[in-house]
Amino acid sequence: MQSIVKNPIPDLPYSLHDAHILKMQAEGDTLRLITSYGYVRTSEPFGQVEGDVEITGVDMESSYVYVMDYPHVLCGNCGEFTGRKMTLETFLEEYAGSTLTIMDESYGYRMAKLNGFLDAADRLLECVMDLYYSGEFWYLIKE
Repeated sequence: MQSIVKNPIPDLPYSLHDAHILKMQAEGDTLRLITSYGYVRTSEPFGQVEGDVEITGVDMESSYVYVMDYPHVLCGNCGEFTGRKMTLETFLEEYAGSTLTIMDESYGYRMAKLNGFLDAADRLLECVMDLYYSGEFWYLIKE
């Protein structure tokens, strides 16, 4: 029997953990995440780097967002929730004025998953974004 080891994804140069996304905008098939203070460098010299993110070749109809509301427990804790799955396109329209704090990120083949908390006017919601893209993932560093 042949055995093949799946190599882990290479170390990413930056982490979006705790990145505060002020605005998410689509320009054609490019999704731009505009941050309030950037993201963290994962190698020396460690620290905060100001910048935004652009993901190209995003399939708006094959990318989904899950939004969950916790009526009886603090948002994000274990317990009962209600929620909705929608396309990225619908999410961008319906939550245009909301901000997102990313708590976790993971990547696979042509996939990026961003988990966090969505500040939607007067409600804090849990949010999972499954982004399918065929292009590139760009860290746009401001100097």
